[in-house]
Amino acid sequence: MIDAVKAQGMEFGLWVEPESVNPDSDLFRSHPDWIYRFPARAGTQLRNQYLLNLGKPEVKAFVLAFMTELLSRHDISFIKWDMNRTVTEPGGEPGDWACAGAGAGAGKSVWIRHVEHLYEIWAELRARFPHVEFETCAGGGARIDLGILRYADQAWISDNTDARDRLSIQEGFTYAYSPSIMMCWVTESPSGFNGRRLPLSYRFHSAMMGGLGIGADIGRWSDEEMETAARYVGLYKEIRHLIAEGDLHRLESLRDSNVAACQYVDADGEEAVVFAFLQAQRFGGAERRLRLRGLVPDAYYEVRSDDGSPGFVRRGSTLMHLGVPLTLRGDDVSWLLRVKRTNAAAKS
Repeated sequence: MIDAVKAQGMEFGLWVEPESVNPDSDLFRSHPDWIYRFPARAGTQLRNQYLLNLGKPEVKAFVLAFMTELLSRHDISFIKWDMNRTVTEPGGEPGDWACAGAGAGAGKSVWIRHVEHLYEIWAELRARFPHVEFETCAGGGARIDLGILRYADQAWISDNTDARDRLSIQEGFTYAYSPSIMMCWVTESPSGFNGRRLPLSYRFHSAMMGGLGIGADIGRWSDEEMETAARYVGLYKEIRHLIAEGDLHRLESLRDSNVAACQYVDADGEEAVVFAFLQAQRFGGAERRLRLRGLVPDAYYEVRSDDGSPGFVRRGSTLMHLGVPLTLRGDDVSWLLRVKRTNAAAKS
């Protein structure tokens, strides 16, 4: 499989869940004491799984060993490390549930030991395999902390991949973390979460505001959808340096209106990209404008939409104070604007 993927000009990645174990496995049959479980009670299965007690030194050593063997034997460039199985019965020895600092001589809690060993495994794997990218994931976005981000290249922020819901999720995430680690996928329409139908362009625009990925069955896409996807992937490769390294400005929020808009601009104000989303058309009201930020006031900029409509040139001061007319019409529509500094002056 790895050879087939690489023959297509791609790198191979693997989705793993090392902290969970199926009861119908040699590992569990050999080490039934390695799971979280209350003494003298049968453990509870979730997703046909138990959870390994990573706080045990022998479990930590086992996970590190098999992940090392996996990455040593195979040409793997990416690991998505998931943990979907919640801790229902921590079990352990007396005092294992104690909080840190609970008193002189108090041992570390089961929770702290688990996380510390997880960090130690990741630190060792990153040192042994510096070429492998790692993504942190846990039941969606339940494992995004500054501790794990010392080792993770990127993070899965939510299992809800509905493109409209994502606008609020991604807005909240970027108040604390960089868009460069925020993985965003284009998935199916209608959405498996809420049945909402959204245009492919909308789904791409939403996902392009972080690390773009595609998590749909592209074998079922039409030729037109494949051409659209290829165009957006190519466009994303041209602008992703702005997403990953630029300054993020929130121009509009769905918390305040029926419009969401974000702008990413480079440090010198030479180039920017703007994403705008209209949730629903409303009758009447004043003309809406997006006032851009971070541009050079006296410089001229060419502004073009990704829909192929004619562009225009304006001064940076005009784009920041008067703004760009929001010309979106309809329900669940979006556009992407590219703003580039130019030597051509605006025509009166």
